Amino acid sequence: MNETIKRVQDAIKARDALVFIETVEESEAIRELQAIALGLNQSLVLWNPVQQFCDKTPPGGMPAMTPGNRIDSLAKMLAEIAEYANEAIFVLQDVTHIMSERTPPSELAILIRNFKLLKQNLRTTQKTIIVMGTHFNLPRELEGDFIFIRRSRPDKNELMKILLSFMAAQHWEHKLSPDPLVRDMIIDAARGLTADQSRSSFAKAIIEHHQLNEKAISFLLDQKKQIIQRNDLLEYFDADTTMDSVGGLQNLKNWLKKRKKTFTEEARNLGIQEPKGLLVFGVPGGGKSLTAKAVSSMWQMPLLRFDIGRVFGQFVGQSEMNMREALNIAEAIAPCILWIDEMEKGFAGASGGHETTTRVLGNFLTWMQEKKSTVVVIATANDITKLPDEFIRKGRFDEMFFVSTPNAKEREEIIEIQLRKHKLNPEEFDIAKLTQLTKDRTGAEIEQAIMEAKINAFNENRKPRTEDIYEAFRTVIPIWATFKTKVDSPAYNQIIKAAKPASPEDSQYEGV
Repeated sequence: MNETIKRVQDAIKARDALVFIETVEESEAIRELQAIALGLNQSLVLWNPVQQFCDKTPPGGMPAMTPGNRIDSLAKMLAEIAEYANEAIFVLQDVTHIMSERTPPSELAILIRNFKLLKQNLRTTQKTIIVMGTHFNLPRELEGDFIFIRRSRPDKNELMKILLSFMAAQHWEHKLSPDPLVRDMIIDAARGLTADQSRSSFAKAIIEHHQLNEKAISFLLDQKKQIIQRNDLLEYFDADTTMDSVGGLQNLKNWLKKRKKTFTEEARNLGIQEPKGLLVFGVPGGGKSLTAKAVSSMWQMPLLRFDIGRVFGQFVGQSEMNMREALNIAEAIAPCILWIDEMEKGFAGASGGHETTTRVLGNFLTWMQEKKSTVVVIATANDITKLPDEFIRKGRFDEMFFVSTPNAKEREEIIEIQLRKHKLNPEEFDIAKLTQLTKDRTGAEIEQAIMEAKINAFNENRKPRTEDIYEAFRTVIPIWATFKTKVDSPAYNQIIKAAKPASPEDSQYEGV
């Protein structure tokens, strides 16, 4: 049985008169409530400001009693529920918009009191009020009066049922691959989508490819990428960056490589825990973000970039709702990697006591601690001292790694990687000289110098030389010159001591 259906049935049987269902799939939730109403032999009544009182009882069920007057306001609907004579489930839509901070206080107070009175009076009846919305954003005075049920996006098993029933309804069974492994890949490509979105994506894939087989998987992934990015909080990255693009950071790479097998069934059977999160901090341009992208390819998982800065909204409760929505999507797509870049910019206010930031951080930390799904958080930061202590305490992440400037061996590797990336032959350059000249330079600075040298040589109609790269370095002060002062501060150095060096020879600031 669907978990949402079970929880709603339990609430109705326990006479919990007020229930809030948080869902982004209203039509699917209403179909589930119709099944519940039919099983309990109750009417199902839907109300919203546009359609007003609607009988949604399915065929074979108990028809609702039509009111004598128009029910064109929430206050009238609550009064109608109080006087309604038969057993019924009442679904109220758009309540969170009607009862918002913009509602006149006197009107809001009456609605709040009506809900509280109904909660008491309906306990002795067979009537249940279900408020439905995308986010639980009712007035705080009602938070304790409602049973909260979050209706998640369909999981893998539910998506398979949706796929098979959709193909049957369209008489497209012959267009679906019979291979179970391909079907699993199709479902994995659709994870994170709502039921309607998945049906639409299946249909578009068939229209595009005429068959729903392995050739349609990349199309489905692209459809999912477009849909997910509409929420403005998450950015879906393709797994097209490999660890071969990352120079140095060997300790960090080894740690990631060892944990690749922890996601297998064999590891789970042996009780080996998969990682829940990783914090990588240090000098800007040191390869932190590039590594996060490369992990997606190494672990063969989708990568979602979570923009914390966009979580914070202007209305009360909006920030917390945005956080929940982003995490819900990540859990629906699981297994996946949730990458939070430059985290200190999003949560810096929490250490200063900013109320909204503190609440959002608290929600995030609670989720990290309690999440059951395989969503691995990879957080990166430059100035880690701006993060609150509770975020970086021992045990919050599986491990913390400090990224310094690359050592000589790493710089040699980075120079060769970047030369090849920009279509230059490393054998035509003095790598040893460039390695010596790039002391205290980050990987990003090395790449920028190569790009600059290539442009300058192109303008002079010749190939770039070692001297061109050197000249590009000579005119720019390395970021380490200023960042080192920050790293040498007692607060930053204390955090470094609790972390591991990302590179074997990052001994200058290695914790002791």
